[in-house]
Amino acid sequence: MNRKLIIYLDTCCYSRLFDGKTSPEVIAEAERVRYIMSNRFSGEYRIIGSFVVVTEIIQNPDAKERRIIERLYNRIISGEAPRTAQRRTRAAELETKGLKTMDARHLAAAEAAGADYLLTVDKDFLKKASKPKFTTVKVINPIYF
Repeated sequence: MNRKLIIYLDTCCYSRLFDGKTSPEVIAEAERVRYIMSNRFSGEYRIIGSFVVVTEIIQNPDAKERRIIERLYNRIISGEAPRTAQRRTRAAELETKGLKTMDARHLAAAEAAGADYLLTVDKDFLKKASKPKFTTVKVINPIYF
């Protein structure tokens, strides 16, 4: 039996759906995120969430957008990363390697969930976390998934 891939979407992916059509890149990323979310029942992969994503969703100042993202998140995830002391320690370690606090927390959550991929549209996060031997999780832009 083949194991399903585990995918972790950071909050940027959920928010990308609401970004204005400012460039072809933004449009392509939003379309790819929609495609990935809509195919979550294809049998190929599972989408995992985390308390980190929920925390950032709650902080969205646009009430309508926040409610839509909350419903979408709850509909597409098939579980959440465990909240453990080891995960907090790992997030702190990732910060010392140059990741911003929330990016470190996302990556630590993805690792704790056993994710194969962490998808993000955050260029700085992608640049830092996609270095060889930085993590066992492949950190990529959704376009390339």
